[in-house]
Amino acid sequence: MVPEIQRPFVWRNHQVCELFSSIYNGYPIGSIVCWNIPTEVLEDESLKDLFRPLADDLSLKNGRYLIIDGQQRLTSLLLVKRGKITINGRERKIELYFNPLEKRLELGRKDIKENPKFFNVTEILNCEDIIELIENQAEKFHNNSINNKAIRSGLEKFRENFNTYELPIIPTILHTKDNFLSLFEEISYIFVKLNSTGTKIKLPDLTLALLTGKTRKEVGSSFKENFGKILQRLKERGFSKDESLLQPVLIRLYLAMATGTTRFSEAKQKLEKMSGKEIIRFIDEMEEVISRTLDVLKDLGLNNIEFFQSRYILVPIAYYIYKDIISVGSIVSEDTKDELARWIILASFEKRYTGRLETDLSEDIEKINEGRGISGLIENLRLKELSFDQLSNEYEKAHLTLLLLLYKKLGTKDWNLKEIKSIKRIDELDQRKKREKLHVHHIFYSNLLRKLGMEEEVDKFGNITLISSTANESIGSRIPRDYFLTLRKIHPELLKNHFIPCDDKLWEIDNYKQFLEKRVEFIKKAVEEKFNIRVI
Repeated sequence: MVPEIQRPFVWRNHQVCELFSSIYNGYPIGSIVCWNIPTEVLEDESLKDLFRPLADDLSLKNGRYLIIDGQQRLTSLLLVKRGKITINGRERKIELYFNPLEKRLELGRKDIKENPKFFNVTEILNCEDIIELIENQAEKFHNNSINNKAIRSGLEKFRENFNTYELPIIPTILHTKDNFLSLFEEISYIFVKLNSTGTKIKLPDLTLALLTGKTRKEVGSSFKENFGKILQRLKERGFSKDESLLQPVLIRLYLAMATGTTRFSEAKQKLEKMSGKEIIRFIDEMEEVISRTLDVLKDLGLNNIEFFQSRYILVPIAYYIYKDIISVGSIVSEDTKDELARWIILASFEKRYTGRLETDLSEDIEKINEGRGISGLIENLRLKELSFDQLSNEYEKAHLTLLLLLYKKLGTKDWNLKEIKSIKRIDELDQRKKREKLHVHHIFYSNLLRKLGMEEEVDKFGNITLISSTANESIGSRIPRDYFLTLRKIHPELLKNHFIPCDDKLWEIDNYKQFLEKRVEFIKKAVEEKFNIRVI
């Protein structure tokens, strides 16, 4: 088993292939560091959430060793041995093949699987009789020439190399203490030291493990389970399908709510003094905070974290709602929403939280603690206005955020021509439904521009808009004039609210650059009028 603080199995199949190649050739692959778990730890129900098996079908009750370093390698061995395993509810497969004549390992591409000289490694490792394996392969490919001594010898050598490979196992001594937080900190410290040149253990994983250990021990309730419920509700609302994106964000928010800081080194001292009951109380409060925050973001037209320049923008927004709205029994006014939208736009184009995460978050949480609210967040920004060049360059997620905020203000509708009588607004599209999922649509389609040698112009902001997947598929590779005429006939606002110039001469490819410039001018004007942001 492995501690929950470790990252899950993340190796890609080519890394697994390289591992097996090293073992076959007798190269060192490092050692496994483990801890022989005392019986009292295994039998302690309050600690069960702190461990997980290498694969879902392996029982923790039968566990004996805690893998402190070597999870990726051991899981890779198990994966190839079985061919597929399930980890955290997700099935992972691999098809690895070995050519005994060329002594070469390859992943199962079509040409490899159709070559009779390549044998499936999972079958090699699990078969009882090499001769029978070769005969089955010969029959499968109607090729008896592979039933020869050289292939048999190569396959036997392959199995022998794996069966006799010596993998160093280093036991470590950990002292079980009454304070199990200290125990898991010790495990974390060892893990970080062993991986100092690779991927370090992440703060959210450590925080989740430590708080789960304390709540299980003191109140019998699991912090991890309560935290998981919030993640699940976020997924159900379509805000994000990827828990790995949301987990570190919510951990930072929890630290801010419970301790007033997002810095783990500072928060840790306060968390250690808190009772398990207090820890659970804050996670319960966070559920309401997240719900109110998503309601506000929905009112702004932001329904999915996928379109945020940085997902950590969610932290100060939610913390502000917690401190200045929920705590005083207030509501978020329309003026506050406008101010919040303005901050989101400027913070996104500044790329806040993408370079100086710790510093940026700390500065912003401090402003909220001082009672400065959204005005304080705006004061912290280095960027107070936008440039026309920023709107003319290739689009990034900041540009998508801007469009969504503008489209909400304007009531911009989708371009789904299949539902003319009831075309939805962009902000009404349900991101949980595949056909309504937002799609970045190139107005002048990519291949057309590339064929004309305009590769660098494809992803300019002026050439993209946001519509549903269904609308994008229905438009396909039609030229703008073709579908613009249809949209204008239905209602001119279908074009106007997407900032499409009404001059149909600009819809021609020969006038593409003028089209971009005109459209960006329209967007510039809307940004200044709707959000009071100067564009120079």
